[in-house]
Amino acid sequence: MRTMSVVRSSLLIIALALIVSLVLLTMPILLGASIPGDWALTKWAVAQRTDLGTHVIRLLAFITSATPALLICLAVTAFEFVRLRPSLPRSRWWAAAWPLITYFGALACNIGLRIAIGRSRPQVEYIPHGLPELQADFQRFSYPSGHAGAAVVAYGVLFVVLWRFPHLRWIAAVACGLIILGASFGRFYLGVHWPTDVLAGWLLGGAWLCAGLYVESKFGKVQTV
Repeated sequence: MRTMSVVRSSLLIIALALIVSLVLLTMPILLGASIPGDWALTKWAVAQRTDLGTHVIRLLAFITSATPALLICLAVTAFEFVRLRPSLPRSRWWAAAWPLITYFGALACNIGLRIAIGRSRPQVEYIPHGLPELQADFQRFSYPSGHAGAAVVAYGVLFVVLWRFPHLRWIAAVACGLIILGASFGRFYLGVHWPTDVLAGWLLGGAWLCAGLYVESKFGKVQTV
């Protein structure tokens, strides 16, 4: 029980550190300051474009977009409900929804920050996504990256669940890690985000992933500290 208490405390500390980092990153952008390396890294990524690379990035962009990420979180929620239901009282079955808490919390914060910051997208040649995506007015703003945050949330959630199966652990770690990194790089490769937009998406998604895991560790157990 003491171990679980340490885990929960660690999750809160990590979430707080990520939020503080996000605030520190956001302040100069809110004030209109340019971030060193942002423009240079964006130009470098655009210069790496190839036909094959663009096809791969478009695929990664699709599987980390809002709807696939939601479907992953829904599937994991269903799995968690089946896993937790026999051992939990009915009043705490909602703890199985920690992946959806993570997803919608990150989504709401992403929309709020985009509207509040109002950062323009990079002025480079834009490559459209290969498949249609949901469109909304707030998406004309770039900070933070929704795809980067959704990648961390959805594939972070998936990784946590697959880690419970010893024979899948390292396969899951490599696969989910490559998807997150590849999709995140793709945001400035396609010309739709600044690198700092991607970093902010990571921080936001990571903070909410820690929050979701805290809910699972505190309420998704038969006994709590």
